[in-house]
Amino acid sequence: MKSTERLTDQELLGAIIPPSAVKELIIDYGSIPRLFRNFHVDELHKIPGVGPIKAKQLTYICELTKRIYRENNASPSAIKTPKDAADAMVDIKYLEVEQIRAIYLGTKNGILGTRTLSQGTINSTIISPREIFSVAVKLLAASVILVHNHPSGDPNPSHEDIALTKKVVEAGKILDIALLDHVIIAESGYVSLKEMGLI
Repeated sequence: MKSTERLTDQELLGAIIPPSAVKELIIDYGSIPRLFRNFHVDELHKIPGVGPIKAKQLTYICELTKRIYRENNASPSAIKTPKDAADAMVDIKYLEVEQIRAIYLGTKNGILGTRTLSQGTINSTIISPREIFSVAVKLLAASVILVHNHPSGDPNPSHEDIALTKKVVEAGKILDIALLDHVIIAESGYVSLKEMGLI
C-alpha cells in the first residue's frame, strides 16, 4: 500500500469519493486545483457516487485547503519584483474566465489595496484606463500593477494585452501615476511585460 505522500491527487480524492466520480470531475474541470477553485455543490451532488453528503464534505475540505494555502503563501506587504505580484494574485491562475486585477502601491511600493476591475469571457475582457486610475486616485496611489490571467494556460501577451498596456502607460503619465508592470498569469507560469521590455 502506498504512503499518502506518494499518492497522486486523483488517488487522494478517490479515497473520499468513487474513482469513477473523480474521472468525471477531472473531465469536467481539467484538474484537481481547478475543481477546488470552481466547483459548485449543486453540480457535485448530481454526479453518481458523490451525492449531497460527499459534496458538502468536499466543500469543507476545499475551504480548509484554501485557508492553509493563504496562511502559507501570504501576500507580500510590498511589491518588489514581478514574482511578488504573481504571488499576491496566484489564485487567479485557476479561474475559468479571464479577469483583470490591479495592485495599487504607495511611494515605497507598499500595497495600498487591490481591485478586480473586469471579468470577461474565456479569452477576452474589457477594461479602460479610467476604471484603473479612478481607484488609484481615491487610494492616493503612486503606481499601479496590472495582473490578469490567461485561462488557455499560455501566459504570453496577446496583441490586445500589449495595446492595453501601452494605453494605460500613456494615461498614467497624464495623472503622474506609473504603470509599473503588467503581469500575466497562467497555470504554466507568468510573464512580466516590464521584463519583456514592453513597458
